[in-house]
Amino acid sequence: METIITNARIVTGTEVITGTMKVKDGKIAEIVSAVVDTAGAVDFAGDYLLPGLVDLHTDHLEKQIMPRAGVVWNKVNAVRTHDAVLAAGGTTTVFDSLIVGAVGNPDRRKLLPLMIEGLEDARQAGLLKVDHFLHLRCDARETDLIDLLTPYLEEPTLRYITIMDDGPLRDADRFRKLERRKGVTNDVIEAQIAAAPHKPDCAAANREKIVALCKQHSIEFSSHDDTKAAHIAEGKAFGMRISEFPITMEAARAARTADMTTIVGGPNIVAGRSHIGNVSGTLLAEQGLLDVICSDYIPSSILYAIWRLAGEPNGPDLPTAVAMGSKRPAELFGLHDRGELAVGRRADLLRVTEVDGAPIVRSVWVDGGQSL
Repeated sequence: METIITNARIVTGTEVITGTMKVKDGKIAEIVSAVVDTAGAVDFAGDYLLPGLVDLHTDHLEKQIMPRAGVVWNKVNAVRTHDAVLAAGGTTTVFDSLIVGAVGNPDRRKLLPLMIEGLEDARQAGLLKVDHFLHLRCDARETDLIDLLTPYLEEPTLRYITIMDDGPLRDADRFRKLERRKGVTNDVIEAQIAAAPHKPDCAAANREKIVALCKQHSIEFSSHDDTKAAHIAEGKAFGMRISEFPITMEAARAARTADMTTIVGGPNIVAGRSHIGNVSGTLLAEQGLLDVICSDYIPSSILYAIWRLAGEPNGPDLPTAVAMGSKRPAELFGLHDRGELAVGRRADLLRVTEVDGAPIVRSVWVDGGQSL
């Protein structure tokens, strides 16, 4: 099977060229800087041709399977909708970030098996447009966390585990901020902080156990939402090579010093600020402290963030920004067959147009086949 795309602004790993791409048997076979007049060729009419995006962290599936508190949707329907939204946003490979345990929210605890079953059922039914891997987000404060996690350690698609801890012992100021957003009064918050050192705390022990399990099963692991240089140092001592969502400049600089790869959410970059007062992803990019963009909670945000960064006066050029959402995350997890428009790579492709300066996905190809 052969597809020819022409009259496209092709974003390679190093430059943007107006030209033609030939795809054969699911692989990129040729890229030339010339527009051809070939019967059956797909005329992009000057639209951009980008590699498919690789999203290492999206919690969007949770919002599909539980659209409102206490409302649990059909698991396959939720997965199918989630998958279609990802494709429409330009993602062709996704690491579905699923919650394991959720202190104070028993409804969320019930979602993990439903989401994993829904993904597998949809896969078996041939309903998925994009490639799905598992990324499990573990709440370190759950007393039975290891029991919740263990059944899924042999899942063949599990590639990534992150450890989060929003408790008062980890960072009291962050705990205050998060609890206030939930509507908890200051008196209650301060009482919780004062009582915390006198209560059993399983978070530190859980971190050590999860690290050991990840090493045993050869699963990539990292911490999540670090605020202090000490958190980065702890992660480095554990063997972590990724800093996911450092939420202060102190943590981001420490991650760079530790030679960690830093992942930042696209919504933060698009807005120019964090919606809860964390460090700005745009500022991290300006300081050279950003490596990979993920969608976090808005599936279309990676592409928008790429355009935002490339449009900044001192920002990266478009090929460099595109790599943050494609080549860099792919290679971080050993997916060397995708993530860049280069001969021999898998033909995961996006046709992107601009409407009022914003990038909009017109078409998507996964492994050479058109999915959108």
